[in-house]
Amino acid sequence: MNEIPRSQRFSAERSAAIEALLANVAQDGTPENRHFQNTKGKRILLAGVAVALVATGGAVVMQLPVTDKSSIDCFARAELHGNQFPGTTVVLGEGTRVGEPLTQRNPIPIEDALAACRAVWAHHGLDPDAPDGRTHPSLRDGSSSYPIPNPLTVCVLSDGRAAVIPGDEKVCASLGLALKADTVP
Repeated sequence: MNEIPRSQRFSAERSAAIEALLANVAQDGTPENRHFQNTKGKRILLAGVAVALVATGGAVVMQLPVTDKSSIDCFARAELHGNQFPGTTVVLGEGTRVGEPLTQRNPIPIEDALAACRAVWAHHGLDPDAPDGRTHPSLRDGSSSYPIPNPLTVCVLSDGRAAVIPGDEKVCASLGLALKADTVP
């Protein structure tokens, strides 16, 4: 058989250093042993989390609350490229708050993102087949009877705004977004 030549980097000094390190890891009270003991628990915890993920089919979903209600994004289809998406952004308008000068303009908060986007769908404002996801204004439905996709899911964008996207709860994670956390106590 062919002999495999020893690496020049694996010298007697290196062998001695490795042996000393292993002895320090095995000896109670040494910094190396404490580090090993501390990381051992973390490895066991990480292994447990991995087993749980496999057991649940990876169905861990990150949930966050909507923190910015100034506008919402209504998606025509589950697609996101940076900040670009097929659909439209909904803003209710601007108003003044009690005690502020009439020149101060503030967005009116959108409390129900799902209802707002359902209204956009019902007016045929979204078209999943259109490149930009929006229906041409001449094709809009004033009777609000256009079919609404089911299900629609509320996700949370990185800036804290809501995004309503056709699909079930898995659609948020597939786009790298968090699922809207339930705010019911």
